[in-house]
Amino acid sequence: MNVYPEVILFDLDDTLISFDGVSDIAWDKCCGDFVELNGTPFSKEILLKTLHIKRKWYWSDTQRHKLGRENIRQARRDIVSLTLINLGITETYLVNKLADTYTDYHNELICLNPNTIYTLNKLKNIGVRMGLITNGTSEGQREKLKRFSLTDYFEIILIDQELGFGKPDIEVYRHALTLLHLRFHDTWMVGDNLIWDIQAPQSLGIYSIWYDYKKIGLPKDTMIIPDNIITDISELIIR
Repeated sequence: MNVYPEVILFDLDDTLISFDGVSDIAWDKCCGDFVELNGTPFSKEILLKTLHIKRKWYWSDTQRHKLGRENIRQARRDIVSLTLINLGITETYLVNKLADTYTDYHNELICLNPNTIYTLNKLKNIGVRMGLITNGTSEGQREKLKRFSLTDYFEIILIDQELGFGKPDIEVYRHALTLLHLRFHDTWMVGDNLIWDIQAPQSLGIYSIWYDYKKIGLPKDTMIIPDNIITDISELIIR
């Protein structure tokens, strides 16, 4: 990255804020408390293992993923229900107790990623225009933007529930550039999802930067090659 583009488009969850990045911590505590308080015949480890299998299955389907994003609290109840049924528990109140406890605790843990504000301020001060493209509910995403004082950094904020379409549909990127009156090659996209934030914008000629916040590198079997990889958002600042 040698020169700045006219505009940088950002993803929100696990790019500017830690969302999935705190989920394992939240599930570990909530599952541990659930096992201890309810005297279950299975251990926390068994509960977590089963839960992660069901989570992976649930979110792997494109249609379920879209519906789940529209009501994340219910999606988590559905995942926990599948998990506990597999382990012999069918009581709805226990399902809702575990799922809702997780949702509330996870919300408490969500935080800005290190150097987010520093980086956004630097880019703003040197005149780089910025936009945000995120999937999720309008209420949920707007609340996070307000909570972490992020709204004013962005010239446009596109949320799939508000638009009726979102990532990985390339039309969301076309729409962003139309609003900004820019060409694709004047733009960077930064995000953590290889399909949504890299493959989709790359297909239009947008320079796409993968935020490897887990610092684990590209999956061995991926065919998606980002134009650049960063492990800290501050790496966008050209020195």
